[in-house]
Amino acid sequence: MSSRSIFSWVSVLFFFVSSTTGQDVNFDDLARFVAGKPVSASSPLNQIMGSPSVRKHYAETTALSEKWQEARLSKIQQWAATELQPQLSRPNTVKYMFGGPDFVHVVSVFPGVPEYILAGLEPLGSIPDFFSMDEAALDSYLTHLNYTLRSISRRNFFITTEMREDFGKEGIDGVFPVLLYFAALTGHDVLNANYVTVDASGAAVLSDPAKATGIWLRIRESNPGANDPKEQNLYYFRTDLSNTGFKGGAPFHQFLSARPDSVAYLKAASFLMHQEDFSNIRNFIVGDSKWILQDASGIPAEFLSLYFNLTFYGNYTGPIDMFSEYNQPWLHDVYGSGVAKPLPFGTGYRMKDSDSIQIFGVRK
Repeated sequence: MSSRSIFSWVSVLFFFVSSTTGQDVNFDDLARFVAGKPVSASSPLNQIMGSPSVRKHYAETTALSEKWQEARLSKIQQWAATELQPQLSRPNTVKYMFGGPDFVHVVSVFPGVPEYILAGLEPLGSIPDFFSMDEAALDSYLTHLNYTLRSISRRNFFITTEMREDFGKEGIDGVFPVLLYFAALTGHDVLNANYVTVDASGAAVLSDPAKATGIWLRIRESNPGANDPKEQNLYYFRTDLSNTGFKGGAPFHQFLSARPDSVAYLKAASFLMHQEDFSNIRNFIVGDSKWILQDASGIPAEFLSLYFNLTFYGNYTGPIDMFSEYNQPWLHDVYGSGVAKPLPFGTGYRMKDSDSIQIFGVRK
């Protein structure tokens, strides 16, 4: 059974998460709760809105979201609307490998896409039973969740080793609440959420949480435009993208292959695709994608130029010290020629506006 064939009945069976929270709370209210936004008037979550920990959470999260939107996200959205979207003919899928649960940045760059596929090594996690927590436990959970979110808001990417340490503290066991937060933060309603795995045929099918390899959110924009999709899919998969795990015929390879002519987005990708151990995913992205947006840590730029017409933005100053071995002389020559256009925000490992780059490619 394909992932698309299960949409019609999943929305009925999995609209509520009573088994997770102990009461009938829908996923949209859970997303709004973790994002510090008002929940529906009938939501059981209103029972705990008066607690000091929840009031503190709402105040801190609202301040974080407003600052993040003003300082970074609005600049990304305006730049993408001017520079990228006129060149995109409404792609069906965005594939964001190595990005973990970072939905907030990919949807800021590519809004209104029917399907987003994210992949990383962070665990899936779960949603706790907020109603069973005493005040101290609730405060501890929400405080730590906000700490995790502040980290990416300042840095604009997840560090897997830090996430391994963060997930497991104070009941936060994976990316599930982070995905819900990002959905609500970016103006989406969450229609349902499910654990899935990819079967041998490459189809995403519902799964027991203990055996799942992915989370699937069915979302929609709260205020859609006339041409925006009525509903959207957001997938996060925990998967090995090295040549050991990602190879032709493997389930996740088939899952991605069933969605050709997509957009690839790469950010803070640890220069893994500069290494032979990740040549399979590198070659797949180059052969599969119709468009690509990346920083210097993605696919080697000179190799990418063989297959894509590239537009360069920002100022290339080389990699940060941790990745000094991946300096790209070809990029120094390109940026030294003066062809690059301005970039009004920092992204990836270079977080300052003055030394960050973006490379946008359209398949030749």
